[in-house]
Amino acid sequence: MTLPSFAGGETPRLRFGFISDIHIGRSRASADRVYKPALEWFREQGVDAVVCTGDLATTGLLAELKHVSDVWYEVFPDDRLPDGRHVEKVFLCGNHDTSPTVERYSVRAGRAEEFKRASILTDRAKAWETHFREPFAPIYIKRIKGYAFVVAHWEGITPAVTGVPEFLKAHAAEFAGDLPFFYCQHAALRGTVNPLSPGHFDDGKATAALNGFPNAFALTGHSHSALTDETSIWQGGFTALCGASCANSGRRYVRPWFENSDVPGTPDGAYPNRKGAQMPELNTSKDGGQGLLVDVFADRIVLKRHSFIFNEPIGPDWIVPLPLGREKPFLIDARREASAAPEFAQGAAVTLAERDGRNREKEPTRQLVVSFPAAARGDRPFGYAVTVASDDPACKPVVRCVLSPDFHLPPTRRVDRVECIFAVEGLPAPERRRVSVRAFNSLRKYGAPIAG
Repeated sequence: MTLPSFAGGETPRLRFGFISDIHIGRSRASADRVYKPALEWFREQGVDAVVCTGDLATTGLLAELKHVSDVWYEVFPDDRLPDGRHVEKVFLCGNHDTSPTVERYSVRAGRAEEFKRASILTDRAKAWETHFREPFAPIYIKRIKGYAFVVAHWEGITPAVTGVPEFLKAHAAEFAGDLPFFYCQHAALRGTVNPLSPGHFDDGKATAALNGFPNAFALTGHSHSALTDETSIWQGGFTALCGASCANSGRRYVRPWFENSDVPGTPDGAYPNRKGAQMPELNTSKDGGQGLLVDVFADRIVLKRHSFIFNEPIGPDWIVPLPLGREKPFLIDARREASAAPEFAQGAAVTLAERDGRNREKEPTRQLVVSFPAAARGDRPFGYAVTVASDDPACKPVVRCVLSPDFHLPPTRRVDRVECIFAVEGLPAPERRRVSVRAFNSLRKYGAPIAG
């Protein structure tokens, strides 16, 4: 969907980088892979601040937090750009940093003893003050060039932040008027972004509280949703944006469930505990590091989606008019209606082949491979719905979905062909099979089918 352009060229009133879920591990190399290039790119853009909405560490260790801090001060010595201007860090804790369940990440990585000796959770205030050289508070405000950033750390086992409604109410007078303010937490806000990828939302209390502030712009993470997913930005009673992971692009979608997703099960009970899936998980760890450059002007906020792996734009800029709430170009239902469904080229056809293969558990399986050209017209395809039916109307069709292998990549990295794999067991006999494929965009608008 093409959004209206705005006359521009002037210097933004505020410029900041936005990343999330950097997941720095025990090795310094994990910090150098994407996190450092991201900070260096933001430095080149002359940002006033960098926002990171949690999951700084991977297994909750102080050693991991030290890498986060070390790289920051290497790129921004004494919190400054090369020209001497101050750069503010707006960081917060996620579930991989200080959740009571974070110990299991270290146990799984073979670092149980190290966790007991040196975890962030042991004294997160001291850890924060030591590594980031600033006081720790569960919820705090930073003001950058006249704009307020309200920042709330992850607390407890569930993705909720205690005290947000009370905090916003206590400071309501400071947020009155049309000037946007930014609310930052780790978990996605319930009822806002990425509605078809549940499991990453908070308890909804922050959403209810922010509905009283049309000038609020919420920045969250946790879901790892790719910035090619147009539902990563949302408008309703306020505006919300889910930042992509600096570690990898999300492939965890359950409505629909995808054959190459990493979700361990589906809503309808197919593949319980992931068993039976025929395709390996789509690995986005090598090419999925993403983030945004945010420019705040007098009349608009411009969000530049960027791949730090390829150093390329991921898609057209998202432009949010100011004052927030008066115009709402990012209402998801309206955008879906106005979007152009991805369509196959004229004459495109499906190719079928059977083979002996292995499912995700490496078990021998007779498989049906459904291969087809990528949809090349309309919006870029986010995924494909593949249906194997029978000419017998009494036989129930089998439907599988597959994420497009390039769903998370810049437009220059498009693939030519896609495949979806079925187990032959339970399918109609070859002579009775009727196979069709439909492409859909990230707003879940479906194009016309092709058949094989």
